Parts: sequence; C-alpha cells; structure tokens
Amino acid sequence: MNSLLKKLALKNYYKIFEIVESKSVQYANMSDNQLQDQTFKLKKRLAKGETLDDILPDAFAIVREADKRVLGLYPFREQVIGGIVLHSGNVAEMKTGEGKTLTATMPLYLNALMGHGVMLITVNDYLAARDANEIGPVFEWLGLTVGIGVAQENQQNDDLDKKKIYSSDIIYTTNSALGFDYLFENLADNANDKNIRGFNYAVIDEIDSVLLDMAQTPLIISGAPRVQSNLYQVADYFIKTLEPFEDYELDEEQKHVWLKSTGIKKGEKFFGIDSMMSKENVETYRYIMLALKAHFLYYKNRDYVVENGEIVLLDASNGRKLLGTKLQSGIHQSIEAKENLEITLETRAMASITYQNLFRMFHKLSGMTGTGKTDEKELRDMYNVSVIVVPTHKPIKRFDREDYIYFDLESKLTASVKEIIKYHKIGRPILLGSSSVTMSELYSRILLREGIPHNVLNARNAALESQIIKEAGQKGAVTVATAMAGRGTDIKISDEVNELGGLIVIGTERMESKRIDNQLRGRSGRQGNNGRSEFFVSLDDEILLKNGAQWLKKYVDKHKKYRLQQLKQRKFKKVIDNAQKSAESQNKTARLQTLEFDEVSRIQREKVYEVRNYLISQEDDYESILESMANTWFDKISSQEELSKNKLNNFILNNLDYQFNKHNQDFERIDFNKKNSIKHFLLKIFHIVLENKKTKISSTFQFKYFQRLILLKAIDTQWVEEVDNLQQLKTIVMNRNLAQHNPVYEYQIEAKKSYTLMIEKINEQAVSGFMLSELSMQRDGSIEVDFA
Repeated sequence: MNSLLKKLALKNYYKIFEIVESKSVQYANMSDNQLQDQTFKLKKRLAKGETLDDILPDAFAIVREADKRVLGLYPFREQVIGGIVLHSGNVAEMKTGEGKTLTATMPLYLNALMGHGVMLITVNDYLAARDANEIGPVFEWLGLTVGIGVAQENQQNDDLDKKKIYSSDIIYTTNSALGFDYLFENLADNANDKNIRGFNYAVIDEIDSVLLDMAQTPLIISGAPRVQSNLYQVADYFIKTLEPFEDYELDEEQKHVWLKSTGIKKGEKFFGIDSMMSKENVETYRYIMLALKAHFLYYKNRDYVVENGEIVLLDASNGRKLLGTKLQSGIHQSIEAKENLEITLETRAMASITYQNLFRMFHKLSGMTGTGKTDEKELRDMYNVSVIVVPTHKPIKRFDREDYIYFDLESKLTASVKEIIKYHKIGRPILLGSSSVTMSELYSRILLREGIPHNVLNARNAALESQIIKEAGQKGAVTVATAMAGRGTDIKISDEVNELGGLIVIGTERMESKRIDNQLRGRSGRQGNNGRSEFFVSLDDEILLKNGAQWLKKYVDKHKKYRLQQLKQRKFKKVIDNAQKSAESQNKTARLQTLEFDEVSRIQREKVYEVRNYLISQEDDYESILESMANTWFDKISSQEELSKNKLNNFILNNLDYQFNKHNQDFERIDFNKKNSIKHFLLKIFHIVLENKKTKISSTFQFKYFQRLILLKAIDTQWVEEVDNLQQLKTIVMNRNLAQHNPVYEYQIEAKKSYTLMIEKINEQAVSGFMLSELSMQRDGSIEVDFA
C-alpha cells in the first residue's frame, strides 16, 4: 500500500514538473529586473490567501531561471522532482552526483517567501559555509537575505551576529551549531538575547547521517564544576591490581564491565571498607566502576587520542576528532587518570538535547541523502518523513560485485591488496573504504610497502577532506578513507578514466549498516559514468565477531588449512547478511532507547523553557507568582509535625529575614496547634518585605525587572541541577539493566520524583531569594542587587 502511494505521489510530482516546465519560457524571456520583481509578486499572492502549493510552479520556474543566470546551472527534471519531494516534507533519495545542492534552491526559495525563515542544515562547518557562499548569491539576487550560522575562515564563533543570522530568510548552518544556539538562548534572561525565530522549515543534507548516525550523541552545555575527588587516581591504581577475567567480567558486545565477587573482596581490602555495596560506600564503588569502564570499554586511538596532554574524543563512525566534547558523569576524568594526565574538573550538565528531539521541533522537516531507503521505517516512525527515491538523470552503469569472502584478516589483506595492485597498474582510480581509522592506517602501511602512492583521509580537516575526495577520481589516484569521510563532495572522473572503467570502490569490510555500504558504493558511477564496487570480508571481521552465528568459530578452527582460499558458498554470504541485520537492529534499538530516555528530558525541558519564555516576554504581575510560590512553601512548613517556636525561628532567620526578632509580639501569639496561624504569620512577613522593597525601588519597571531576575535565577539554578541529575541518573539506571530491570521505566519513575523536587526547590529559592536579596541605589539611578 505504501509503495503504491509513493508511485502515485511520484506520478503527481511529474505532473507538477510539467507545469513548472511550461512556465520556463515565460520567465526566460524576462529581463533581470522583471525576474527579480517576481519575489515581491509571489509574496503578495501569499498575503492575499494563496498557499505555497498554489505558487509552487511559478516559484520553482523563477528560481530555476535565477540558478541559470547567477550560477550558470539549470536544474534538470529530476532535480525539480527532488525539490518537490523536499517541499512536501519528505526525504529525497538522490544518488551521489545528482546535484542535491542545486535541488535545495527551489524548496528553500519557495518556503522562505512566507517570511518565517528556513534552514539548510549540513554535517560540518565547511559544507555550510561552502554552500552558502556558492548558492546564497542566487537567493540574494532574488531579493532574499542569507545568513551563515557557522564561523568561516579567520573568524571566531563569538564574532557571529546571531540576531542578524537568525532573522535572515535562509540560514545555512550545521546540526551542532543550531543545537547549541538553541540551548544557549534558553539560558538568556531577556528577550533581546533570544535569536531563533522558530523552527519553521528545514532541509537537512545527509539527513540519515544527522538523524540516525548521530542520533545517540547528545548536545550538552557544561559548566559549574563539581567538587573534585581524589578517588580517580586511587581507583585507577586499584584496577591495575586486578586479575583479568578472575576479578571482573567484561561484555564488550553490550558495553558492560563489572566486578566479580573476588574483585569486590579485593576492593574492600584495598580501600579498607567492610562492605563495598553498602550505602556509605556508594561513591567509592562509583569511581571503581568508572575506572573499569575507562580501562576496558574505551580504547586509545579508537575512542580517543591523547594530544597536548588532553583527551580528544573520536567519532566512532568516521574517526573525526570531536573537539570540545567531553564524556559525562566522570568517565572523561577516569580516562585521564588511566593515561596519567592531569585530571580536569568534572562539570555539571547545564542544558542538554539530542538531535532527535531538536529536529522533531520543526513544523516541516525534509532532507536529502544518497541512501535513505534501507532505514525508511525508522525515519518515518521517529520523524514522520517518508523516503521518496528520485530516479537518476542518467542510468547507473556501476557494477556492484558480490563480496569476496575469506577466512581471516591476513587472507583478506593479501587478496584485496592484489586487487588494488591490479587496478592501479592500468591507472583506474581506487577509493578504499574502511569502518575504522585503525583499518585505514593498516592498509596505508601495506600500500607504502608496495610502493603505491596514496592519500589517507583521517577526517581531521573538512576542507582538506573535500579537496582529497575531489581528486580521488583522477587517473592512478588511490585514496584510503573511512566510509563516511568526504560526504557532500563529488568524485568527478575524466573521459579517459571513464573509458578505463571508472572509479573502483573497494570496501575493506562490511559496515554496521547496509546503508553505509551503499554510501560507499555510491561514490562510484555518478551521473551515468562507469564504475565498480567490491567488498572484501573475512570471518574475523568485527561485525561477524560481534553478531555472527555460533558455528563460525568452530568452522574456522576446523578448516584453518584452507584459510587462503576464497569462500564461495552461499551460507557465508547469508551469515554476513544476518550479522549486518543484527547490528542494524541493535543500533536501531539503541537509538530508540536514547529517544525514550530523552522523551522524559524533553517534557521537562519544554515545560521549563515555556515558563522562562513567558517570564521574559510578558510584563506580568510577578508579585502574584511570588505570592503563590510563598503560599505553597508556607503550606508545607506549617504542616510539619512537631514544629516548635525554635524551629520556626530558625527557618525565618535562614530563609526570610536575617534580622528577625523572635520576641516580636505577633510571633508570641502564634498558635502552633493551628496550621493557618503559622502560615498567616509567614505570609505577613512576606508582605512586609514586599512592601519595603517596593518602597526602596520606586520605579515600577525596575521592581518588575528585579522580580523577574529572582524568578529566572531560581529556575535556572534548579534546572541546571535537574539536567545534571538526569545525566547522572541515566548512567545509574543503565547499570540496572544488568539486574534485569527495565532502565527506561526506572528512569521515568526517578525522573518524575526529581522533577517534583525541582519544582519545590524553585519555589523555595525564588521566595527566599526575593526576601533576602539586598538592594542598594546607585548614583546613576540603577540598582545593585546582592543576591542571597
């Protein structure tokens, strides 16, 4: 049924294309000024009640003609179809080299006419700036404004005018830049510091990379350092005394490590404690677990590198350095202890969001990719977007060979290098793709030994990366890269190379997703060129070790004498396909779990941000809000059993009035058997202080501003605590998974309790902060506030 609907949709898109095409002569005959005037006319039509769908044929025809005049490029039929798919809020699957960048000009222009701002989101700063500088002139020529949301060459992020950028009609930015801008501006204390107008419409380039491959990576703003512990080094030293597999258990597949009973006993003796599992020793146990993870789940040169005395994390999918990113909950500091580095401060998470929830906020979302079909169900379930395959402009001539399968890594290396030498001798360019930096470096060393010059893409510089990828199609070129490197850049080949058979893509192993395999294959055979792809697989590849059938190891041990032979039986192809499906399923489950965890955070975050925005944007009666908070708090205090005069006196001195005199007559008259009597007295103190502060701040505007600051400070302080608490909580409940608990369910229960406690603390801090803050008038009429 779904397939039929897509065929009908595609058929309808072709009909729309015919209407767009029929208008091409009309706009081609216009002068530049006449064509530029069409933007104003289209906006006028929208103002009169027409919809974007009504004006689509004209808008697309106009921007096609503008593309031709400004760029010298005229979008062909399939690009127009792709543009219609994007406008409809879906994913356009367009193969490499089909001109996705030009395709996006049409829906971006059309949707920008509404005046709410639209975004083109790419995976790195280089591509965002490149596309904005190359394509932006088209929109500016048509009278629209263009903003670049990332720092360009010789520019710092602080130099960017965010207000101007986000007020532009079309914004070119990256997923991370947008995410951090969103989080930072929701820490603002006045409306002028808020820049993002709203999440209207976005086109995400390489949408599968952003919404699937990066889905589990949360964006976190850190700050407010914790009190540092000296247990990192001590725990690290203890771990080095343990006997492998006798004192601890390791499950690399599930990414878990834990102490066995012998390890616990050694720990109790080492730290001089009676019971490691007692409540009193929970912190000691936490640091031991962190040290275990640092040693046995995080590997140097795979998960991180050490540079200039610092730990720099690596992206698992492409080996890129994740500069400025730290692991949370103390694991980063434990890795520093493992590497004998200076321990940095463990910080609190002040604000956090996943890409999943960031992009689910858009009113309309669309995207482009060369390979989205294999994960269409997940994209539809999570983001409500369908994948529409746009036919290629020219038929694909690439030949995709069945996998070469070998017993072990050595046999695979021998066979694949022979293949590389064979093609290199005749001058065919080769792109060698691997799933890890380690494998790409191994091949590089072998190629050097064989005397084959080549480029290695370590994915450390996006601009250099794109330049290397561009040159990968030249005669005799050999490029070694991770599978994801260089996305967004075409590999163009000459006629001579095309006659030789085109670019050869060689995969050194199957990736964790068929989609990533297809991305690598898609590097070859662009725009109807010749090409070839082939993958070399061995039975000891990581994907098979983790997800392969149980009989594989026995089979390998039994048939070692045949290890140099190629395995051609169908059962091996089947076991490889099943291992890949298993890996895909595990990754999908992990992404879904991340979404389920963040759903709790999302609900809390939206409620908090909604209240903040209300306080910032409204000139409201803040007095009634503070009074309501005081009522709630005083209710709780007056309901306490065994509340004595002494306890109440201490409460007032600590929270409401530093100068309170308990010999005051009203205090003496309180009937401690009546809840209302206590509450009435506390409210009376509140109102006295309120009136005193009103008198001190004669300006109504200044008094409201002061109250708003007090409320925002209380919300922000407690929200930072809550965000950090949720991060810590997530780490704790994940360990409960080992005890057959449902971690998401446990997280939801604990997070709800934590949220309720946060609301109570906000009420208390706001009222106490208002009551105890000292105000002093300055000569220039301003007021200095000394917050309690």
